[in-house]
Amino acid sequence: MIPLIGVKLPKGNAILLTVTIGGATTNLQNPKQTDVYTDSFPEGITIDHPLHEFYDIWMSSLLTDLELYEEKVDVH
Repeated sequence: MIPLIGVKLPKGNAILLTVTIGGATTNLQNPKQTDVYTDSFPEGITIDHPLHEFYDIWMSSLLTDLELYEEKVDVH
């Protein structure tokens, strides 16, 4: 499974590759939005989610990916 997450943009939507996300900050012009920095968007992409909501989406995706990886390699 490819680790992707869907996010809302101020106008439209985007799909991001989870593992390429390097960080995220609250948007300075609108605290209800988040600037996300990825390999594909090193200057940042503004999404229409507050930082805490984006964190939940991102972390959930990372944990799901980790669980799937552990099942594949049978680390238990």
